[in-house]
Amino acid sequence: MFQEPLSMTTVSVAAGPLLSTVTSHTSDDFDLIPASLDQLDSLRRQYGSLLIQLDRLRPLFSSADVQYRPSDQDWSIKEMLGHLIDFDRDIWWPRISALLDSENPYFTDVDQNELVVRHHWQALPLEDILAQLMRVRWDYAMKLNAIADAKFERSGAHPVLGKMPLLRILQLLVAHDAHYIEKIRGLVEETRGRPRQYGL
Repeated sequence: MFQEPLSMTTVSVAAGPLLSTVTSHTSDDFDLIPASLDQLDSLRRQYGSLLIQLDRLRPLFSSADVQYRPSDQDWSIKEMLGHLIDFDRDIWWPRISALLDSENPYFTDVDQNELVVRHHWQALPLEDILAQLMRVRWDYAMKLNAIADAKFERSGAHPVLGKMPLLRILQLLVAHDAHYIEKIRGLVEETRGRPRQYGL
């Protein structure tokens, strides 16, 4: 089973004082500066901006080895893109739906590594993964914009992170995007121009 690296990685989130610098421990755990509802519009924009970032990265993938794994414990570019889909569709949006529908629901723990293996991201064509990711993020960005501001104070209980208001979940999703876009860019640079063992 391929796991994401758990090394401490610092990434800058393009939000100025909103998120400042976050330190990634795991996909579910970032040190985030508490946000207020005054910052909600900025967070919504950042969540939707993944579509722009992916569009800018897309031309670079043709010269990179998108199936290269730096180690047995690392994910490839394909798998990281697939993980972004899993993180929205299978992990956090079911939790968001639960906290909008009920009071303080308990969030079931999800094995993100098992999802990557089960969904066979490494075997799927890159363009299929990108198309899925763009569609999933567009759909959820539209849903996010439709949620009333007051509901971002509703919370659920995470088995590791404890009480998680929707506003903090949105911060986490934005920080998670920044973390993986940085890692994907790094692998693009590392593998550009090298002979590929696999196709796209």
